[in-house]
Amino acid sequence: MVAAKLTKTLFGYIRLETDAENAVKILNYLKSTGGRDTEDINDALRIIKNFDVFYEMMKKKFKDYIAPRKSEVDLIRGRVVIDKIRLSKDNVKKVTIIFDKRVTEELITKALEDLGIKYELESET
Repeated sequence: MVAAKLTKTLFGYIRLETDAENAVKILNYLKSTGGRDTEDINDALRIIKNFDVFYEMMKKKFKDYIAPRKSEVDLIRGRVVIDKIRLSKDNVKKVTIIFDKRVTEELITKALEDLGIKYELESET
C-alpha cells in the first residue's frame, strides 16, 4: 500500500501528500539527518502536532494553506525547507507539504526510503 504521494509541480516545487504521522517522521528525519534544523521545520512540526487546532483555524479563515514561520537568516542562506502546508481530513488526518524550490526530489525520496515509507512518484507535466 502506498503511504505517500510525491509530485513534481509545473513550477518546480515538490509536493508530498501523506498522513500526519508520516509527515512528522519525515520532517524529523530532515531535521536530524539532513542537517536542516530550521525555524520553518520546527513550526511545521508544531502545526502538524496540533493538527485539530490548526485545521479548525484554516476552516474558519477559509485558507487552503498555512505558511510556517521562516527565519530571515535561513531565507538568505537558502536553507528554508517548507514553503507551505495544507491540512485535510476524511477518515485520516492528511498533510500536504509543499517544499521550497531549493529542496531536491532526491532528498525527499531518500528520506522516504530510509524511513521505509512506500510512495508513488508523479509529475504534473
